[in-house]
Amino acid sequence: MAKCPACGHDVRTPFFLNLNAWSQLSCPQCKARLEMKPPRSVVLGPLMGPLFVLARQGRVFEVIAFALMFVTIFLLLLESSRPKLQLRKRPLPKPAIRLNIDGPSN
Repeated sequence: MAKCPACGHDVRTPFFLNLNAWSQLSCPQCKARLEMKPPRSVVLGPLMGPLFVLARQGRVFEVIAFALMFVTIFLLLLESSRPKLQLRKRPLPKPAIRLNIDGPSN
């Protein structure tokens, strides 16, 4: 269970691939609209590509590349099973005046 950042109440989170449930997630206590924070372990992803190229240079680099790959996958699964929540940012208000640029001129 994750905690609501507004009131600290436990919030039951849906499966991380269920996008419909995530779009409607709210705290049952304070009714704040919530969303999942992006996982921090995604930062390790771009490091895997160059390490696999270096893995062709020797056994040590190969072991380091595979270890980093398994650590990155493990951290992604760990963070997706217990996601951190943040308050959903409200969409920008719609403008009161709408310009008709493509329409006929008077």
